[in-house]
Amino acid sequence: MAEDRRHPLRPFEPGLIADFLQGKSLTTVELLRNGRSNTNYKITVDGAPYVLRLYSQGSPERESRVMRIAGPLVPVPIEIGRGDGWSLTAFVEGDSLDRVPEYSDVAAEMLAGLSSIEFVQPGWINADGTVWSFPFDGIAGFISQMLEREDVLVWTGPELAGAVLESIAEHRELVAELDSQRRLVHGDFNPTNILIKNGQVSGVLDWEYTHSGTPYMDIGNLLRHTDARYRPLIEQGLRAGGFDLPSDWLLRAHLVDLTSHLEFLTTARSDEFKRVCVERIKEFLRGMT
Repeated sequence: MAEDRRHPLRPFEPGLIADFLQGKSLTTVELLRNGRSNTNYKITVDGAPYVLRLYSQGSPERESRVMRIAGPLVPVPIEIGRGDGWSLTAFVEGDSLDRVPEYSDVAAEMLAGLSSIEFVQPGWINADGTVWSFPFDGIAGFISQMLEREDVLVWTGPELAGAVLESIAEHRELVAELDSQRRLVHGDFNPTNILIKNGQVSGVLDWEYTHSGTPYMDIGNLLRHTDARYRPLIEQGLRAGGFDLPSDWLLRAHLVDLTSHLEFLTTARSDEFKRVCVERIKEFLRGMT
């Protein structure tokens, strides 16, 4: 059975890091399976652990830039080196948050800290630190684009697509407010990308989707992958981190999360996963009635 990924796994090629390995002993190579886009290997060199990251999505230069921006506020992997389509970082110790969800509050506090960084406009953060506007007209424009695609409509059908567009129209003022936000967004604030050690966040990984926009994308992602019983902890952590949560914060998060569910339907992810995305869209709409 093929793995449920956006991009195929890339093979380990020691020649990529030949300069780093010169005179050193490479003793172990282990594929890390959490990521769905890029390929990560844990390698041991002269007894020390590292992560070799092979890119299918994004670039090492851009990811290095956004980690330098985020680094003063959250722990990020220490870069050892990078080259054409690869980077090498120190291995970060810790349990992924999906294994220790009782620490969702400290993860949410990190999220709040990230959102304190503001840019000149919403958009894609480039390797030189500039921000390019997105090639669509905000959340409503992106959702409209997705629902014009045949590969998406195959999954949603016209009735569900129409209901999504109607819901976005009903919340046009809220959507416009979210579109105006230009905060640092991790873009994949999934518990598998958040490491916990000794009750604190020891590392936030996988920054290839980082951009300037609404932090409710990260909040929606964290909520989506965390059991509802930990929702009070997420709220507690956001407030502790200084995030000003309005009474409709859950609506905002789930509204923005619609963009992810629809985008997933355009990818090479598994049919099983796409069925889950469609059910989540339906669940959101049921909550609106």
